[in-house]
Amino acid sequence: MALQLLALTFLLVLVPLLGAQAQEDTGPKTQGVPRETEMCQKPSWDTRLRLAPNQEEYRRNEEVMLSCPEGLHPSFSHIKCSREVQSISTGKPVYREVWMGKGTGGAWTHILSKVECVEAFQVVPGTLEVSTTSIKLNWTCSLPDACQRMQATCRLAGPSSSSCDAEEVTAQEMLRGQKGTFTCPPLQPFTDYSVTISVPPSSILFTRLLRTKATVPEKPERLWLDASTGTLRWQALPSCKGEILGYQLNVTARSAQDGSFLEFQQVTVNSSVTQYTPPRQMPGSKYTVTVQGVTAAGAGDASHLEFQAYVSELQSYENSDHYCVIKERFLAEEDAGRGGWAGERPSLSLCRTLEDHSGRKRAEIAGRTTPA
Repeated sequence: MALQLLALTFLLVLVPLLGAQAQEDTGPKTQGVPRETEMCQKPSWDTRLRLAPNQEEYRRNEEVMLSCPEGLHPSFSHIKCSREVQSISTGKPVYREVWMGKGTGGAWTHILSKVECVEAFQVVPGTLEVSTTSIKLNWTCSLPDACQRMQATCRLAGPSSSSCDAEEVTAQEMLRGQKGTFTCPPLQPFTDYSVTISVPPSSILFTRLLRTKATVPEKPERLWLDASTGTLRWQALPSCKGEILGYQLNVTARSAQDGSFLEFQQVTVNSSVTQYTPPRQMPGSKYTVTVQGVTAAGAGDASHLEFQAYVSELQSYENSDHYCVIKERFLAEEDAGRGGWAGERPSLSLCRTLEDHSGRKRAEIAGRTTPA
């Protein structure tokens, strides 16, 4: 009886010890190493990453889909938790937790670094070129899956000024591969265009509002001389080909008798000025005036005008008790508008009424009148 009691006591002590040893043999060898039945902790990568399903723990081999905010893409579209042998201890493998990622081609690969939200599509720095009539850029795509069905669009956003007309432009091009060049079709100078590269239906990879560069302006349509004041006037130019920075005037004086050169003067006025009074003209001189609009690209075509100076002071004439000024004469119709007045037909006559020695007032008209 004593022997039976002793054997029973030995069994009661041995069974728990065997159970504890068996549990130790099948458990992890290092702290934090998951077993097949354990869960994996949510990876602490880029905070912008969106996981679906979004959980704090995941079962081993459970697939998780990754996404990023608009315009960004994860380096792997799907991930899952796995394990690999870390070392061998006392003849047995020691496992560690790893994450696998699925990218282009659908194969699972070991994730060696953090997964981040990146710009898959990029405009190559320094390649965006804007000229007076074109917009061009070079692009690359590091994640082909994210760049499939890419579409580039160039669209008119509006003229630079409400007084300017702009032709509608809507050009679309499918972008393929991992790099390339996109060029908008011929455009108008100093006009706003929007350039957008997207993946339909709503993923915007790149968008920019750009204005083509300025070119020289057209010539002023009207240029005339106010005969009553001697002031040159012209019609303001709209900023359709470039912002008008000012106007450049060239005034050349020659002898009315033999055409010999007398003097030259160049004047620049700001864009808000549309008139200029030249210095006192020399009697018997013929003047040639040009006016050009100026933008950042330079001076444009010039409008021309010719006139002959009038005598500004009374002079004594033998056997004469009256005097009238010499009249202005303008260029031909093709240079200064119809009838030499760019559409206007005022009289070119300017008379001074003088009082002779007898107290009688006489007037003589010198010059000619523009035909109606």
